[in-house]
Amino acid sequence: MQTLLAVTSMSELSQLRNWFQNAEQQQSWGGDNFVYPCSEQQFLQLLCRPGTQSYSLLDRHSGKLLGFGQLCDRFGCHHLARLVIAPPHRGQGLAKQLIFALIMQALSTQQRDISLYVHRHNVVALQCYNRLGFNITTPPEEDNARLYFMTLPADTAKVSVAQYLTQL
Repeated sequence: MQTLLAVTSMSELSQLRNWFQNAEQQQSWGGDNFVYPCSEQQFLQLLCRPGTQSYSLLDRHSGKLLGFGQLCDRFGCHHLARLVIAPPHRGQGLAKQLIFALIMQALSTQQRDISLYVHRHNVVALQCYNRLGFNITTPPEEDNARLYFMTLPADTAKVSVAQYLTQL
């Protein structure tokens, strides 16, 4: 499927809210601040944080929202946050497309390491990040027993992106 990364619209943020069917799903994705059910206004306020840019992975032909992720500066890294693929499109390699698109966006502004947090119970995401070259590292802040902190060095990210682009 041909995709493109675009700055997220308000309409896409509203669609995203419906991807979560229970509190565990929503908090695992968005963090403990997300109550369930979350009103549209609360959801938007929690997502639209200063210094954080939201991106949508869209089907290039239909414009349909396929994935979502955020990019911010955190811990001296380009930090990926709140990564998610639309439930009916999971397992199709779109997470890899989303992550590489976000990494390319980040590295186009400055060459820095890439970081993210992942819930320890989220085995699918953990395996995906490992396959893309991320490694579990010591967190830069107080350890949270429910999360792993993962990093991808900037040099490794550049090589991985180049390899990914040659495969397209």
